[in-house]
Amino acid sequence: MLDTAWLLRVEGSRRTLTGPYALAFNLTAAGFAVFYLYTAGFGLVSTQSHRGFYIMLTSVLVFLLYPARKGAPDNRPSIVDLLLIAATVISIGYWIDQYVSYAMFRVSSPNQADLIMGGVAILLMLETSRRVLGPVIPLIAIVFLLQLYFGSYLPGKLSHPGMSVERILEFTYSSQAALFGVVTSTFATFVFPFMIFGAFLERSGAGGFFMSLGTAVAGRWRGGPAKVAVMTSALFGSISGSSVANVVTTGSFTIPLMKRTGFRPHDAGAIEAIASTGGQFMPPVMGAGVFILATLTETSYLTIALVNVIPACVFFLFLLSMVDLEAVRLGLKGLPAEDIPTVRRVLAEGWHFILPLVVVLGLLFAGYSPNLCAFWGTVAAAVLSWRHNATRMGPTAVAQALIAGAQSNTSAGAAIGSLGVIIGGIFLAGLGLKFSAVIIDFAQAELFVALCLVTLVSIIIGMGSSTTGSYIILSVVAAPALIQLGVPTIAAHLAVFYAACLSNITPPVCVSAFAAAAIAGAPPMRTGFAALKYGATLVLMPFSFAYVPELLLQGTWLEIVYTTGLYAAGCVLLAVAIQGTLPFGRRHARLPQRLLFGLGGAAFMFPATIWIDLAGLAATLLALALLRFAPTLAERAEPPLDAGQ
Repeated sequence: MLDTAWLLRVEGSRRTLTGPYALAFNLTAAGFAVFYLYTAGFGLVSTQSHRGFYIMLTSVLVFLLYPARKGAPDNRPSIVDLLLIAATVISIGYWIDQYVSYAMFRVSSPNQADLIMGGVAILLMLETSRRVLGPVIPLIAIVFLLQLYFGSYLPGKLSHPGMSVERILEFTYSSQAALFGVVTSTFATFVFPFMIFGAFLERSGAGGFFMSLGTAVAGRWRGGPAKVAVMTSALFGSISGSSVANVVTTGSFTIPLMKRTGFRPHDAGAIEAIASTGGQFMPPVMGAGVFILATLTETSYLTIALVNVIPACVFFLFLLSMVDLEAVRLGLKGLPAEDIPTVRRVLAEGWHFILPLVVVLGLLFAGYSPNLCAFWGTVAAAVLSWRHNATRMGPTAVAQALIAGAQSNTSAGAAIGSLGVIIGGIFLAGLGLKFSAVIIDFAQAELFVALCLVTLVSIIIGMGSSTTGSYIILSVVAAPALIQLGVPTIAAHLAVFYAACLSNITPPVCVSAFAAAAIAGAPPMRTGFAALKYGATLVLMPFSFAYVPELLLQGTWLEIVYTTGLYAAGCVLLAVAIQGTLPFGRRHARLPQRLLFGLGGAAFMFPATIWIDLAGLAATLLALALLRFAPTLAERAEPPLDAGQ
């Protein structure tokens, strides 16, 4: 007989459901996942059903699992929650049922029921986002709704005549341009199937395999646990697509291990936070963002993944260099030999976990759609799990993986309704080009100043919201400004996307760093500043995409190889400048030498001319020559510089 006791309990971040409500959640989540896994593999569903059921079921799961306030019941939904669930089913179900009739007979003349259901649906989507992500995204959505009505009061180029309430409700709800627009379609078509794929990989034992592989490869190096954290977070984060989910999943193992081997708590949390953030742009999967990016730039998913290979690699090279130099400064060693498995043994036991990724990549290269690739990758993960009895996925494990995929979607999908409202407000008022014009005017058409403004806006918008949500907003209001200043479309969107990732580790609100600090038992703000130090190249990436196109495979192969080599060397020099230690000789670089290393790194990372390359080389050689006068770490009297001081 099947063990069904687990069906009567659901562990959530805010509420733990028990009894019949847990059963209702699990059955809804499993059906939700099965439906979209089916559409990923076989299609055959109407557009309105495909988009409508995604928003409906996401909100239903959110209202079941997330309480409205602190005093709400923590083991069951309240009466208000049940009423909201009923209102969600009715309002979204009405749209699914009536969309064809509206599109054929009522465009520009919605009836009273359309308007009432539209108002109810918009309020429900705002509440869905608020419960999971906090007030930031819903407040932004409300601002964009209000500017549609009060458009005549907006200053300068942002001004417009204003819209009636009826027009706002119709465009936002009844059409497929806002609430049920491209963002909802992309998540339902591409993102959710890959979340299910990630859940199946994890349930099949792939998470443990990647952890063991990282330990086998990097465990014996100095600071080995931190390097294991970097490698496993890059691998797992590429699949999960959520930096916070990655922190709590891999960080529960890597952060305590780093602390036991000598890393300070805030450094251990910071390393996990920035490594997990990097997983969002690590090919091949790159989480949710790549699908939105591919859709908005009208570029194939495979192309986006390929052009991200070099940026992701140099980012993790810098992070590994920072970790290595921190280990040198603290005098840390690798893990004990008895705790390190051999690469051969790990691969012999778990090589089959790599095959689902091979299936996905192979189908992508063969030209199949990403959602179909996710479907067959999921099937491959389930089938290959039967290689070992311990990881074999029977009916119970399959059901648990389906539910886990749907539950993970509640954190990512909760923002979609509010984001649709925001996008609708931008498009209806024509704010995208207007906002871009404001940025260009303020920057006086200087690309560098515009990039600084876009990065600053990205950090502000990203406070407390998801990377994907921040990117979607910025792709409409900020990316066009960079494109108008001559940045290629893909480069402009990648610049905005990486800037959105930056908000995960940028104080005062840095959700990934705060999650890691909670596990590490470290001060949150100190962990946030340390994460910003370890992720310094993430600040430079938006500028790199604009000024160093070779990183995105633009140019001849000789130019790409030469520039990438210089950029990688620059990343290492920048790490030396920040940490003040050398990977050899245990020498401590004083301020003049650190400045020279920093100048050399900057020249290599932004090689505009051969003379800048030579200047960077000269600065590096001079810094190395001056090291003969530098003290060793053992002789150093002053305390080390600290990111939290």
